[in-house]
Amino acid sequence: MTESGKSARRASFGALAIAALGLAGLLVAPDAAAQEDRVDPLASRHKTYESPQNFAFEIRFSPYKPDVDSDPALGGNTPYATVFGTAPRLFVGAEFDWEALRIPHFGTIGPALGAGYMAASGNALFTEEHNGTFVSGETTSLDIFPFYLAGVVRVDVLWKDAGIPLVPYLKAGLGYALWRATNTLGTSHFDGVSGTGDSWGSYFAAGVGFNLNVFDAYAAQNFDDAMGVNATYLFAEWTREELDGIGSQKDPLRVGGTNWTFGLNFEF
Repeated sequence: MTESGKSARRASFGALAIAALGLAGLLVAPDAAAQEDRVDPLASRHKTYESPQNFAFEIRFSPYKPDVDSDPALGGNTPYATVFGTAPRLFVGAEFDWEALRIPHFGTIGPALGAGYMAASGNALFTEEHNGTFVSGETTSLDIFPFYLAGVVRVDVLWKDAGIPLVPYLKAGLGYALWRATNTLGTSHFDGVSGTGDSWGSYFAAGVGFNLNVFDAYAAQNFDDAMGVNATYLFAEWTREELDGIGSQKDPLRVGGTNWTFGLNFEF
């Protein structure tokens, strides 16, 4: 074979090799592109999108024990503990926050309105001994409806800037409660005084929320996409309601208390 023939043969093999590589590239490239289409656009959208955050809603639970027996006017007597015992009762409540102001690299500030309910019941007592006992067969109950209006500071810089799922917060404001004492005949009366009333005072709370989004970021993003909920928190809070009248009420029934409160917070 002449030198020119060998050169032509080598050129033919080179062209075939280039064509084969090109065909392999065409076969592989669509599959890689398909994988990129399946993963990257979805991941990019889920990483960057977040709905506006302006409000929060809490569901609250607490072992509640009112400060009725702490009133100095009782002279050391303990009517609440005597009738209802010393065990705390279940408090159920809700709170709505407006996160009116966001301070970058710090958190949010805004007002909050909360409300709840607690009830205690036991056997009413006779004022004098009857048949060897002071305990009657009649049931008496105390229903308490606490409310509060407070300012809330939530420091979410740890979560927003560092990815640490903890958000400490403080609340302070005005507390108020409606209460009613009842028996089997309805609202209680004693010496012409009806067993209903209200009590004013102060409200303070300090707590920390744990962001549950860290357990499943994809589910959290779907929750945001569908419902507009940016974050869900499990929180623990030390709560103090000092319902002693703030000097404007004479001997109010002290139905506030110091309690640990737990619940869920939804920011949206």
